[in-house]
Amino acid sequence: MREQVRWWLRAAQRDLERAERSLQDDDRAAATFWAQQAAEKALKALLLHYRGYYPKTHSIRRLLEELGIDLGLSVEELEDAYELTQYYHLSRYPDIVEGLPDEAISRRTARKAVETARKIVARAAEALGGITEPG
Repeated sequence: MREQVRWWLRAAQRDLERAERSLQDDDRAAATFWAQQAAEKALKALLLHYRGYYPKTHSIRRLLEELGIDLGLSVEELEDAYELTQYYHLSRYPDIVEGLPDEAISRRTARKAVETARKIVARAAEALGGITEPG
């Protein structure tokens, strides 16, 4: 189990790196998609560690509710986290936004999504502590 938790957290960290690079490249669709994925995978690492399972969902709200802890996030930060879920679809499908996702997603929105994911990944890493170290 410990190894799987490390995999999920490391995958979250890599997705966060992708989100940050995408943000630097002004690829807003990719930045928001990878931000959502980073948060989702970090929460799944926590669920696997604390509960021994995670639901098959992309819903950040559901994952946080299943986890049952707020990770020290404020009410506003939790609301920002819930908003990440929409980017799983909005960032990838032009028919949802009726155009190009990069044109529909603002720079401010992309920055906020990456910042929110950064907080969640950091809090997950803190909560897991030594579990993320090999061995």
